Amino acid sequence: MARKMEAVIFDNDNTIAKIYPNPKIYWKDVFVKTVAECGGSIPKGREEEYMLSYFTNKGFMEKLETIGLKTTWAHFQRAKGVVDERERIRYIRAGRSKLFPDAVRLMRELSAMKVKYAVATFTTKAVVLEAFKHVPGLQPPDAFFDWNDSLRDNLEKPNPRIAGIVLKKMNVSAKKAMMVGDRLTDIQMGNMAGMWTVLVKRRDEDGELVDQMEREIESARQDPENLKIVPDYQVTDLGQILGLL
Repeated sequence: MARKMEAVIFDNDNTIAKIYPNPKIYWKDVFVKTVAECGGSIPKGREEEYMLSYFTNKGFMEKLETIGLKTTWAHFQRAKGVVDERERIRYIRAGRSKLFPDAVRLMRELSAMKVKYAVATFTTKAVVLEAFKHVPGLQPPDAFFDWNDSLRDNLEKPNPRIAGIVLKKMNVSAKKAMMVGDRLTDIQMGNMAGMWTVLVKRRDEDGELVDQMEREIESARQDPENLKIVPDYQVTDLGQILGLL
C-alpha cells in the first residue's frame, strides 16, 4: 500500500457488529412486524413466501393487496426502518447484540493513530450509536451513511456514490481511504469509488457463504469485467488491518 490511510469506512452488520443471534429468525420477525406496522397481517404459515416476494421485489405490493393492505413501497420501507431500529436497539440493550471485540480494538487503535472512521450501513445511525454507547470510551464514527440516507437519496450498495458521500463528510480522498466489509457489494462499492478494499471473512457467522465468496473472487480474477468484486486484501480478524495502515 503506497499511501498512508487517512480514513476507514466500515460496513456495520457482521463487519463491526453482531446485530442478531439468528439472522433468519430476526428478519422474519422484523418483516411480520413491519406488515403489522402498516396495518396488515400475513396469513400464518406464509411468512417466508411474502418475505421472498419483498426481498426480490416481485409482485410484493400486489401480494399485500391480497390481504387487504394498500400501501406504497416508500411507506413500507420507512416502516421497516422504524421496526428494524426499534428491534435492534432492544437487542443491544438486552446484551444480545454488540460490537465485535476485534472491531473495538481496531477502532481504538485508529483513534490513537488519528485515522478517521465512518459507517456505511442499511440500518440506522441510532442503532450504530447505541452499540457504541455500550463500549466505554469508544469514539463514535466520524461520519455515516444509513438507512434514512438510502431512502432519501435512493441509493443502495454497491453504488459508489455512497462511499463518495461519506468521504466528502470526512474530507478525505478515495485514494487515502479503505472500505471494509463482509459482503462483495461492500468490496464492489469501494473499488468503484477508487478506495482500497478489505473483505473480512467471519466464518463463525457466515459459514458456507465465506466459501461461496471465495469461489466468486477466484472466478472474477479471470474475468476483467468482474474484477470490481475482488478485494485488495482479505482478513479473518479486523486486527489484521493494522498492518495494512
